[in-house]
Amino acid sequence: MPDPTPEPPIDWVAAERSPEFQALIAAKRRFVVPATVFFLSWYIGFILLAGYAKDFMASSVYEGLTVGYCLALTQFAMVGILGVAYLRRAENVYDPLAAQAAQVALDAGRDGEARS
Repeated sequence: MPDPTPEPPIDWVAAERSPEFQALIAAKRRFVVPATVFFLSWYIGFILLAGYAKDFMASSVYEGLTVGYCLALTQFAMVGILGVAYLRRAENVYDPLAAQAAQVALDAGRDGEARS
């Protein structure tokens, strides 16, 4: 049976301007921007090495395994490491901030409904 009292409307513009939401966005930006710059630098460096340092990339590390293959495999490792780091940060930092921001938005909606 559906709940007879619908949720009050939320002022999304006010929710976006709230300090809690701004803290969430700032926290995400502090991680995502450096992580993206780091990974893209790593990837572009690999591409440049592959294109311009062919002798270095073809150097043997171990019986047919070259520096190029090793560096290519680190791309997969880096995606995994950054993904796990983001998931941990999301669980410990972003989710609590998002819950706070959502609660503030809901409370503001209820307060606005009560004033009407």
